[in-house]
Amino acid sequence: MSGPDPAPTDPPAPGRVRITSPLTSAPAHVRRSVRQEIDETSGVGEVYVRSLVRTQLRAALTVVSTVLLTVGVLPLAFALSDDLSEARLFGVPLPWLVLGVGVYPGLILLGVLYVRFATRAERDFAALVEAQEDP
Repeated sequence: MSGPDPAPTDPPAPGRVRITSPLTSAPAHVRRSVRQEIDETSGVGEVYVRSLVRTQLRAALTVVSTVLLTVGVLPLAFALSDDLSEARLFGVPLPWLVLGVGVYPGLILLGVLYVRFATRAERDFAALVEAQEDP
């Protein structure tokens, strides 16, 4: 005959148990690069792009206002001043020389300065994006 059934064995006691907060067991934040932010047009990417566009707009408005204040005022100055409108240089009326010839070097200079500024802004933006990409 058989004796009494052996007592059920308890499972072995577990070793060391680590209890953590659900917040610490969440996956670590995955850092996205600025390039990804811009490509996906996320909020952060929009801030970067808006900053670049704002910088370029500021440069364009500076050039436009400079042209309006210099070239736009010249005809008014010639119209209001009889001495300027009647003056001649090498037999050619001064307003014709100033508006027909003298304005262009200033416009070219403004164009060169604008292109230089816009190029620098884009280069700085690209450097910022590259610097943020490398951890």
